[in-house]
Amino acid sequence: MTGFFLSYRTDDSVHATMVISERLALHFGRSAVFRDQDSLAPGAIYPRKIRAAVRSSDQMLAIIGPHWLSAGDGRGHRRIDDPRDWVRTELRLAFEHDVPVIPVLLDETPLPRQNQLPHDIRLLSLSNYWRIRHQTFAADVDGLVHRLDAALPASTAPVLAGELEPAGGVAYAGGGGSRTIYLSETDASRR
Repeated sequence: MTGFFLSYRTDDSVHATMVISERLALHFGRSAVFRDQDSLAPGAIYPRKIRAAVRSSDQMLAIIGPHWLSAGDGRGHRRIDDPRDWVRTELRLAFEHDVPVIPVLLDETPLPRQNQLPHDIRLLSLSNYWRIRHQTFAADVDGLVHRLDAALPASTAPVLAGELEPAGGVAYAGGGGSRTIYLSETDASRR
């Protein structure tokens, strides 16, 4: 499978991520969206599924809100400093497997600096980012979708309604290509 993997912290950016995922589903098709909480079957070994999804993705979108970096573990430590933190694990896997990571910064959240990040994910601080502000949320999300769509190979880009179909809907062009958008919800209760 190929596509986009969305990494986020539930307690930091779940609402923004849900709207972003809905917009991606509208553009790329609902069947192309994978969200761990909704799509994993009962009994699925989620660490295996998440790791496989990261490794097989074309790009990762790291949704970073104001508490992403400072989110605590309940014992006074930053979760990002724990090697078992799922956000850190997802990013580390992406960098290890050369999956490009696009930080999506919410409002005025700054891109984390190298000295704020664990060594294994410091490349995040060098990644070109996209900003989404609450005042211009819809336009910013649409801009992100447009940029992601423009970067797709022609054989997998969605065809606008009416180009292949007489009425609404989304079709996929060429060679049976499709995109899968992976969403991962990171939650302290899942550790």
